Amino acid sequence: MAYRYKSKHLRVNSKILSIIIAIFFAVDSVQSQDIHFTQFYASPLTLNPALTGLFDGDWRFTGNYRNQWRSIGDIPFTTFSLGFDKPIRIYSEQLNIGVVFLNDQSGIVNLTTNRFYGNISYSKKIGKQLFSIGIQPGYIMEGYDLNKYSFNEQFDLGNKSNMFNKTFNAFETLNDGLSFFDLNSGVYWNGKLNDAFSPFVGFTLYHITRPNRSFSKVKSDTTRFGLRNAVQIGASIKLGQRTRLKPNIINMYEKGATEMLAGSNIEYDLTSSSIKTVYAGAEGRYGWNNTFDATTIIAGAIWKSFNVGFSYDLNMSNLRTATDMKGAWEISVIYISKSTKPTKLKIPCDRY
Repeated sequence: MAYRYKSKHLRVNSKILSIIIAIFFAVDSVQSQDIHFTQFYASPLTLNPALTGLFDGDWRFTGNYRNQWRSIGDIPFTTFSLGFDKPIRIYSEQLNIGVVFLNDQSGIVNLTTNRFYGNISYSKKIGKQLFSIGIQPGYIMEGYDLNKYSFNEQFDLGNKSNMFNKTFNAFETLNDGLSFFDLNSGVYWNGKLNDAFSPFVGFTLYHITRPNRSFSKVKSDTTRFGLRNAVQIGASIKLGQRTRLKPNIINMYEKGATEMLAGSNIEYDLTSSSIKTVYAGAEGRYGWNNTFDATTIIAGAIWKSFNVGFSYDLNMSNLRTATDMKGAWEISVIYISKSTKPTKLKIPCDRY
């Protein structure tokens, strides 16, 4: 297949143009990175199913939006997710349930992915240690718009506007949609070692069933999802009465491709009744062959029951010549309802 770029895109030299094409295949190839967010810690239901229901409240709503590569393709790569989860407490036991939806659209070719997942987890607190295990069965639908493509068979010198004529038969037999079952799982541990230090560790295994995602119905190892694993390590470190340091590291591996994000936020509690906490931080992303891919600036606030975060990626890789260092921006929103769980156990008795 040949991709048609508008005339203004042809002003870039052939080297940059080849980089743009490589980005498309690198981002959406089954041999490379999967859907994820820079603010991965603010998207718990997509990060690890074991994180389902782990919050202080009756229920939680999460929303994330990412916009990337607008500077080199006019039409950006976009990803958003919506999630809902709640704990079900039965005496000292806690079962957690949730649902999450992801949508991803890739640039000018409009490759669209919709993912629907249901989360189930079981968590247990033993002393100051919290353990959780979860699974995430789901259904994925993928498709693209053939009208966004141009093929060699449609080349028309008589068409002075764009050199391609959509009325010509492209002689392509690719399916424009496919769907399949998917399964993820994860474990999580959180411990409070003392009043100032609370570390956590999580591990997630994605695409356990390794579904096939070939539009031409070819079945091989290269057309199946890679078995992706992710290790997350972090902590909450109390620096003062109102200040906390929250480092976060995640390392992901899939089919020989690796990616690591490492950074930290600093939180500061306010005395205001509406804005409870403000935070800011930075993050670095390392890609294949340990190359430094991007640096990220982060800012956010906790307002009443809302936690709103914003981040911007500055592209630091060799692609920065084409992007002018413009990478991606993200916004995350988390809403946690107030907890109605009683904090004290009252036993009624007769008065004599």
